[in-house]
Amino acid sequence: MDQDKFIEALSEVVREQIGRKNQVHIDGIGVFKPVHKTQYQQQYQDGRVVMVPPVDTIEFVPDSK
Repeated sequence: MDQDKFIEALSEVVREQIGRKNQVHIDGIGVFKPVHKTQYQQQYQDGRVVMVPPVDTIEFVPDSK
């Protein structure tokens, strides 16, 4: 398997597992984790207040090895 196909397959697996709210640990590299951030109010310096919608993100924590 060439490098491009491997990276494509790896990214597909990571994307699928994150979509299922699972962590993906790759030995020697780190952990990809799904993180849900709830909605919150943000006030700007000019006094405007806006609601920031909830969002799902991916957090990467590198291995410490």
